[in-house]
Amino acid sequence: MTKGDHLRYQIAFALRRARKLVRGLKQELTEQERFAVADHVVRQLRQHGDPWRLDEGAKPAPPPSA
Repeated sequence: MTKGDHLRYQIAFALRRARKLVRGLKQELTEQERFAVADHVVRQLRQHGDPWRLDEGAKPAPPPSA
């Protein structure tokens, strides 16, 4: 998993509780919509020189503290 893949997943996860307005009704984003937004963000970051090195392998997350 690259840093870009990890960032994409984290953005999509963060958007789980995001809401969109559709004809005045509040509705949650679908999983497909969340990942589409995340893909767009990562693509945009890569277009700006990629100082985050998003194509490098990501380090595994540390285990949660007890």
